Amino acid sequence: MDKLYVGVDPGMNGGITFISKDMDLEEAKAIRCPKTSHEMASILQVGIEGYAPSDVIFFIEHVWSFPRDGRVSAFRFGYNYGLWKGIASASELTMYNVPPRTWMGAYEMPSNMETRERKRWLKSHAEKLFPNIKVTFNTSDSILIAHYAVLCDEEGVMPENEEGVGIIG
Repeated sequence: MDKLYVGVDPGMNGGITFISKDMDLEEAKAIRCPKTSHEMASILQVGIEGYAPSDVIFFIEHVWSFPRDGRVSAFRFGYNYGLWKGIASASELTMYNVPPRTWMGAYEMPSNMETRERKRWLKSHAEKLFPNIKVTFNTSDSILIAHYAVLCDEEGVMPENEEGVGIIG
């Protein structure tokens, strides 16, 4: 069986994407991040169904809060990140933490963009790569993170996983 690539943007308005070679890389399953841990676990379990844990490559955006973030916002951001990691770990998946600059750098995104402009560029790029699926601002990052996992695997440059250093970049 082919590998399954999972990309997660753990933000409250993020998403999770599943890509496999069976999908010819023109299709993917991209889902907005649900609001509850039970829904998160269900989505992951349904998405990886039929795959052995060793055939699932799970990339999650490595996130942290900024001093300008409010306490509640920063807590919720970290909470989702931890939930996704816990759910993936309970599913016995090997995890790779990917800083935003690392996966975005793979797409030669123009530098010095404002946040809205950057989000539009990322969404547009995901739409070009995957014209057969509905790409939203909520799912575009997870789509590109999953696609970045495919690129790393195809190029034979898989970074150290969570059991090693823990962060790519």
